[in-house]
Order: sequence, then structure tokens, then C-alpha cells
Amino acid sequence: MMTDAVIVAVYDTVTQADAAVHDLDSANVPSSAISRQPSTTTTVTGSEPPREKGFWSSLFGGEPDHDTTVYDRSVASGSHVVTVKVPEVHVERVSSILERHNPVDIDERAAGYGLGTATSTATTTKETLGTPASAVREGDETVQLAEEQISVGKRVINRGTTRIRRFVIETPVEESVTLHSERVSVERRPVTGEARVTDANFTERTIEMTETDEEAVVGKTARVKEEVVIRKDASERVETIHDTVRREDVEVTKNNTVDPAASPIAGTVPPVRR
Repeated sequence: MMTDAVIVAVYDTVTQADAAVHDLDSANVPSSAISRQPSTTTTVTGSEPPREKGFWSSLFGGEPDHDTTVYDRSVASGSHVVTVKVPEVHVERVSSILERHNPVDIDERAAGYGLGTATSTATTTKETLGTPASAVREGDETVQLAEEQISVGKRVINRGTTRIRRFVIETPVEESVTLHSERVSVERRPVTGEARVTDANFTERTIEMTETDEEAVVGKTARVKEEVVIRKDASERVETIHDTVRREDVEVTKNNTVDPAASPIAGTVPPVRR
């Protein structure tokens, strides 16, 4: 007998949910196998999302004894839950269709709500929706193992500023220069002896002489004495970052003793099917 699997994906926008449902229809997935919460005819208002009666129980079987808080709060904040019931042989194909439209990571969403990691089928995040979406069967129990990865980025740090300021310094200087002066002096002296008169026409005569002085004239010229070149020299270096990353592991015990066959598991533990 072929068992049906339930694939759950949560989208933050109605556009993503509509596109996912459209692609499912195009892939000939029966519309009866596709469910949405809230439905396209329901308007979400208030702090508590309206749900179809038995919506979660129809997905996970019986009255929901599963933790549906993450789904309820996602719907209340405007997200859309798309669920598909398909035979297990079609799980991979349907999961890839849902994954095209970027469903939310429920681990991160639960952590954002402060809910931690749920262990029930309804809230098994990495196994029910997100990346990648996969099938959940009734009665499955999962334990999620997280692993940290280091991501090294770069940022620019100000190591100081070099400022070049040009300013003026005045220095007293001295220079000697010889200045020439001319002065007019008048001297009257008596003439003795028999001097012959050469100009005896008794006419007026004027003689002018100009006195002169030299004064110092200061002129200045500028010339380039030196240059100051400002540049930045760039260099690169390789720096090794040392840190630690954490990962979760499991230890299986039976009858209160450690199972010798159990060994550290590096990676995701597949859900135990009952």
C-alpha cells in the first residue's frame, strides 16, 4: 500500500504562494491535494489567525497534538502555508516545485519567535519546509542537528589621518644698498684783480639746478624651493583567522546504557520512521 506524504512550505508573500500553487497545477498535481492557509478567500485580521476547522489535524492526523505555533504566528503575520499531499514517489518532484519560490526557513522563523526547535512532526522545520522541502509522514520523530559555519568578511578601519597644511612664515631679512643724493649749493665770492666782463649787456638770466635723491625700492619674486608629494602606498597581506565553530551530535542509549553501535554522526540524522 502506497503511503501519502505531506509536504509543507511557508511563503512570506501571497505572490510566492500563488506562483507555487500555479506551478503545482501546471505539473498536474490534483487541486484536491493542495491546501492553503489562509485560504484565498479568507482575510487575516487581528492577532489570532482564522483557521479552517481541523486544518492542522487534516494534515498531521487527529486533533492537533503537534506544536503549530510557528505556523499560526506566520499566518498571523501575513505568511501563507501551502501543503501538498502526494504519494511518496512524487515527493521529490513536488518538493522541487515548492522550493523554486523560496519558502522560509522554519528553524530561523522559530528562533525569531523565541520558540526554539520543535520535535513534533508539525514543526520539524528542515524536514518539512525551507531548504530543501521534503516529506513528513505521520508518526515520524526527528531530532535536528545544527552546525555552525564560519564566514569571514572584511571591513575598513581608520588607522589615523595624515594632514598636510601649508602655512606662511615671515622671516626678517637685511640688505645694504648705496643711495646717491644731489644737493644744490650757492656760494658768493668776491672777485679781485682786473677781471674782464664777458657779459655786459645787463639782461636778466635765470639758472636752475635740480636736487635729486635715490631711495630704496623693494621688489619680491617667488620661486619654487621644494615640492611635497602626498601619496598612499597600498599593500596586501594574508591573515589567518582562528576561531571555533560548534555542531550538535546525538548519543543513542538503550536501557540506560550507551549503545556500542552508536557513533558520532557528522551531518543530518534521517528521521526514524515508525
